[in-house]
Amino acid sequence: MLRAVTWLIATAVAALGPQGVFAQAKEQAILETITIDAPADQVWAVAGDFAGLAKWYPLIESSKLILGRNGEVGCIRELTRLNGTKVEEKLIDFNPWDHTLTYTYAGGQPLSSDYFATLTVKDAGDGRSLVEWKARFKGLDYTVDDPARDERLVKLLSGGYQKGLASLKQKVEGARP
Repeated sequence: MLRAVTWLIATAVAALGPQGVFAQAKEQAILETITIDAPADQVWAVAGDFAGLAKWYPLIESSKLILGRNGEVGCIRELTRLNGTKVEEKLIDFNPWDHTLTYTYAGGQPLSSDYFATLTVKDAGDGRSLVEWKARFKGLDYTVDDPARDERLVKLLSGGYQKGLASLKQKVEGARP
């Protein structure tokens, strides 16, 4: 009897094929950059405000801390997108000396799974800064390898990062004395 059950399970798993129980979404990655005509400390004063994303990111209607203190590892911000959906993001690394912060989804309605994003402001010389925004992630259904879905997700997140960086540039450069 045990052999028959084992054979039946093995046959069912094999019939599912590569998209079956052993398939898994591939990790995706994006990297967007922009040069801003302002010193790194000035750019970081805006970009490094974890709770203040809505002040410069045009796709977010509001941003507020719901746990912890701003800039403290472990704090959580709640973002309300322009379409009304909400997502919570947790700060998992914050280094103001290197102008770097890393965060991940903590709840709400995320766009992806296994999402880790890092925003870094670097000195580019001559009073300019290079801002890098990168992320690695998988599709929401991380058990399914779906290249078309992954391509749409990469395009969506890349486009959002590009819009955000352009807006950050405009805000910082427009605020210069």
